[in-house]
Amino acid sequence: MAGGAPQPNGNGAEAKAVRIPSLPGRQQFGREPQVDTECDAYKAGCAAASAELRGEMAQQEARHEEFVKSVGDMLAEMDARYRQEALSLIERLFSAVAPSLAVKSSRADIMQIVEQHAVHGHSELSLRAHPSLIAHLSEAEQKNLKETPLVTLKADESCAPATVDAQWSKGGLYHDPDGLIENVLKALREETGAAEEASAAEGDE
Repeated sequence: MAGGAPQPNGNGAEAKAVRIPSLPGRQQFGREPQVDTECDAYKAGCAAASAELRGEMAQQEARHEEFVKSVGDMLAEMDARYRQEALSLIERLFSAVAPSLAVKSSRADIMQIVEQHAVHGHSELSLRAHPSLIAHLSEAEQKNLKETPLVTLKADESCAPATVDAQWSKGGLYHDPDGLIENVLKALREETGAAEEASAAEGDE
């Protein structure tokens, strides 16, 4: 029976247990392999593994820095390009819209000056403006000017399209929105030129 004393074999002799030796390189159950941490080979392997790990980390850091720099350069290029395009767009829009707005503003100024100084101030009033600005006055506004005493309206082609030159007894007003428009456009062109130069300089680097 299993676990009992050796049983006799068929010839009447007792069976003997045979011990099978362990195979080379195998460990007995329950025992951990022993490592000599003080041997030169172990130390050399650890040093090599550590050096390899540091090298991989350094390469990863270099790739990260390169990526960050490329993203920064891309954003700077986009900022310069969009800034240049935005300034150019603003310049075109301002050039298209500002003159008509200036004419409307000057029309309102003319009627306000007449109301304030000729009608209520009872002062002689001399107005000088470009013929195109006078042509923009409505029929009712032109009739009002003709019927208002003390008002003289002179068409002068030497004036800018939206300029109003008004003189009354105690003062005067020179309204020059065209000059203001030109100054704004000049500033926008200078800013656009600076943006183009900056973008070109970044492209050369």
